[in-house]
Amino acid sequence: MINFQLSINEVKSFILDFLFPKYCVNCNREISQTDSWVCLSCAQKIVPVVSQVCPACGRLTENGRYCPKCSKDKSLIGVMAAAYFDEGPIREMIHNFKYNGVLELGDRLAEMMVDSLNNELRSMNHGENKIHNSLFMLHDSILTFVPMHWQRKAKRGYNQAEVLARIIGQKLNIEVCELLTKPKKTKRQAELSGNSRRKNLQGTFILNADCCVKNREIIIVDDVVTTGSTLNECAAVLKKAGAKKIWGLVISRG
Repeated sequence: MINFQLSINEVKSFILDFLFPKYCVNCNREISQTDSWVCLSCAQKIVPVVSQVCPACGRLTENGRYCPKCSKDKSLIGVMAAAYFDEGPIREMIHNFKYNGVLELGDRLAEMMVDSLNNELRSMNHGENKIHNSLFMLHDSILTFVPMHWQRKAKRGYNQAEVLARIIGQKLNIEVCELLTKPKKTKRQAELSGNSRRKNLQGTFILNADCCVKNREIIIVDDVVTTGSTLNECAAVLKKAGAKKIWGLVISRG
């Protein structure tokens, strides 16, 4: 019976491969329907982040915290990244997941983020000063995501940060809440730089009326962090509402 079932699945896969060939998003090599849009060769080129850095200046820091020099006026404690943006297929994976509707990549990207988060927690739990330096109590944390303006979300059909957050929440059994909304439509951050990014987002996000974050530890999920302006603007709203600790979790640094 098992062999018969396997044979049926193999036939289905063969037919799908023939009628609707699937290609690696990075090298454009034809792959099997069972592959998650990345061939084995390209998947092996993914480089996980081992040493996290300050989101602002790039100096090595514990768990991606802001260094003392850059932490001034920051509501976010730090940002943890899963993989290097310019290594292997990560850039193309993010692009196709975000803009081309290849949502199947979400599971693979979220898995990398889960691995990164777990690694950082393990490093803290085995540190010399683990009580002082502890990231957060994961099981008591709220997982949220950077919101999109409703028009942009309607046009794309989904919020990629929300997709990632919900997969991560499912994998880690963490509460996922839509804490923030973005009623104001702004220019795309990718089109701006430096101070323009910060000014573009000032007063953009608001806390949802039915959300209580007082004394809660929160992880904000996004796909890519560049200057950290978006995550910090989100964190500022949550901090003002009484959140205790706020971290960012991303696939990569852009």
